[in-house]
Amino acid sequence: MKTFLVPTDFSENALHAARYALTMNRKMKAKIVLFHSYVVPVYASDIPVIVPIDAELLKAGEESCRRLHAAMRAEFPESEIIMDIKQGYPEEEIIEAASSHKADLIIMGTKGASGLRETLIGTITASVMENATCPVMAVPFETVFKPFERFVFATNYAEGDFRYVEQVLEFVKAFDATLVLLHISSGEIEKSYEYEAIERFKERIKDDSAYSRLEIKLIESTDVYEVLNKFIVDSKADVVAMTMRKRSFIQKLFSRSVTKRMAYHTHIPLIAFRAAD
Repeated sequence: MKTFLVPTDFSENALHAARYALTMNRKMKAKIVLFHSYVVPVYASDIPVIVPIDAELLKAGEESCRRLHAAMRAEFPESEIIMDIKQGYPEEEIIEAASSHKADLIIMGTKGASGLRETLIGTITASVMENATCPVMAVPFETVFKPFERFVFATNYAEGDFRYVEQVLEFVKAFDATLVLLHISSGEIEKSYEYEAIERFKERIKDDSAYSRLEIKLIESTDVYEVLNKFIVDSKADVVAMTMRKRSFIQKLFSRSVTKRMAYHTHIPLIAFRAAD
């Protein structure tokens, strides 16, 4: 991986994600792009208000970016760090910036919540996860970086998932970590067949990557979210990766995807890959 895009709104949450990204990058050696987008507010009111003009917002954003850039360069002198700023809605501009910079990974902060607040916090991260063409890492505010030792990839051993393993292995190899291939079965398919399929998946990775630190785990459950969270805790995983697949409009209305729920509730980073159409 050569380029990491790190969006920021200069909040504590975003600053935490930037520090996490740069600490991780001591092993990864990628170029870091600190990215900020701003929106010109539109007021509908009979009362006269002073509206900041575009140039003022741009100047304020550039000054904040320069301060952050200087602070991060001083703290992480070994990393190549550049900054970029654009006008527009962040969930749109982040995806555009990832494309223009040819980013291999977007690293964003997220802060867990429950109930009504869950729909209000982290929606930008969730939107970027769903629409970005490159992987997105969501870093919970509670996460403290430590070198990866166990990297869990939740897979259904589809061909698309195999393609993403190559990117996962870049992290795994950099930290000499163990890659755990986890499959959660609903029990609808015969277990022996699923074990055989995931074993073939494992052997194919070994043959193609020459990396031997691989484990497989098959768990039967109809509650993917609960079991996945429990496995993460029990296995002492340092990071989890999943694939986001498109669901029907009705499904989106009545349920939140497992990957999005994980982004709100885990206390370790989540890397989301968007499955090809």
